[in-house]
Amino acid sequence: MSTARLLQPQRHRIGAGFEAEGWREPLALLDPFIMVDHFRMREAVFAPHPHAGFSAVTYLFDDSATGLVSRDSLGGEHAVAPGGLHWTLAGRGVMHDEFPAEPGREAHGLQIFVNLPADQKLRAPAVMALAPEQMPHRAAPGWRAVQVFGGTAGLALPWPTALSIVDIDAGACFELALDDGEQGFAVAIAGRGQGAGLPLSAGRALSLPEGGSAQLTAIDPLRLACFSGRPLREPLVRHGPFAMSDERQVVAALQRFQTGGMGRLSPRQQP
Repeated sequence: MSTARLLQPQRHRIGAGFEAEGWREPLALLDPFIMVDHFRMREAVFAPHPHAGFSAVTYLFDDSATGLVSRDSLGGEHAVAPGGLHWTLAGRGVMHDEFPAEPGREAHGLQIFVNLPADQKLRAPAVMALAPEQMPHRAAPGWRAVQVFGGTAGLALPWPTALSIVDIDAGACFELALDDGEQGFAVAIAGRGQGAGLPLSAGRALSLPEGGSAQLTAIDPLRLACFSGRPLREPLVRHGPFAMSDERQVVAALQRFQTGGMGRLSPRQQP
């Protein structure tokens, strides 16, 4: 029988402007998520780039010193405030760029790649957003939670997925329980605690099996990003910024990108 286990991050850095710890493997335990990065970004380090076959989702923590600007080849330029969510459903392909609203100040958040079902990988791209005040809150003695997406948060998601940010006071407990048919994981953002008999500290993630639950106890004040979703369990071929069902779709996505079929996005004008 599957049990809870710890997932170790991969750490990466781009110059002095971007650092992150991320989770990409084992994909079977993250499904329907492809990647989660806990990032800190101080400078524009990504040039305009394509995405196809999944959703690229950005959430900024409420302690972020600045917001983000998200641009895309659909003609949008969107401000993402601290505590806000921006969801780029790439579908058959879109060009994308994100950078701090105030260069030199730190944007602190999560970059999340959410897989699309095979029958939606070639759908038209779209953009969705939630402001902090639109996200449902719940609380009980010793903990507070913000429902970022999924659950009762108001986004029309292409597949059942959810993210909540949970703050647990030192010495208090929170019960993380998954619905039948869903699996998930909790990423420790700050603080120390334990769950399912395993130690939790910043940079560790606790994976729960389908329909599983765990009592999460904070030793120090503990902030968790709790992910859940219904696994797709479909073939997935990843090639750079593309996540398609097979090699043929990857080749077609490359051709769309090279011929302008994902639109155009010029490099941003430097201030």
